[in-house]
Amino acid sequence: PAQLNHDALNALLKAVFDDGLLGKSHRGLPIQLIIKADVNDLRREAGFATTATGTLIPITDLVNMAADTQPWLAVFKDATAIPLYFGRGKRLATREQRLVSFARPDGEVCSTPDCGISAAHVEMHHAQLDWGLGGLTDITDLAPACPKHNRMVSNEPGGYTTRMVREGPDEGRCAWRLNAEPGAPPNPERINRRPDIPRRFAEQLKQVRNEIHGPDEQSGDGVRLVARRVIDYRPARPTARKLSSSELSAVELELAALLGKVTLYD
Repeated sequence: PAQLNHDALNALLKAVFDDGLLGKSHRGLPIQLIIKADVNDLRREAGFATTATGTLIPITDLVNMAADTQPWLAVFKDATAIPLYFGRGKRLATREQRLVSFARPDGEVCSTPDCGISAAHVEMHHAQLDWGLGGLTDITDLAPACPKHNRMVSNEPGGYTTRMVREGPDEGRCAWRLNAEPGAPPNPERINRRPDIPRRFAEQLKQVRNEIHGPDEQSGDGVRLVARRVIDYRPARPTARKLSSSELSAVELELAALLGKVTLYD
């Protein structure tokens, strides 16, 4: 009975999610499990993948789960954070745009500095220019923002102004500036660095390891063995034999002369 109840519940949940009885999207994202992982971690079968809700999953578990998944490939410009995907001219971001936004290096959380709201609970903010002012719903102009911070964007003091960084190491990320009071100097632009913590930790760990153990040897940098002596394992060539011409026939004499392997004497 316990197994039957388990199978019945499993079939019910599968039917509910597959048929969309509870809805087919949440804030524009599909209700299925959405996970992003770095291809280098997949090759090494080490590290962690990140879900749209901010949960970390070991790569080994992700590989086991990947049998029944639908993979999405996000292509980036020159290996930077600019996805080569442009949405249609509409106000709300499409599902594909939200998936590409999540795939960006900083797409798992709200883009507001120090905010940790996961991608499953954010909205797509027209960061370069507000929609009401003629902004475009293109992936290069959109940034994830939680409902609280998305509604704080304005030109009033205490609000935020935003823009998309177009060049430099932060290309493709959203810069936020807190509007200053009238007469006060402008506040600096800030970028949410929370998504950079795992990468910075890995870089620092690698630096410390190199200082202690030395840098890892790359392919081709190891010590090469140099052959000092060549050993010939081929069978020895037969030595010349001395035979009397009277011991050979006319044909054998002709062959011996051609081969030069037989020394004849009278």
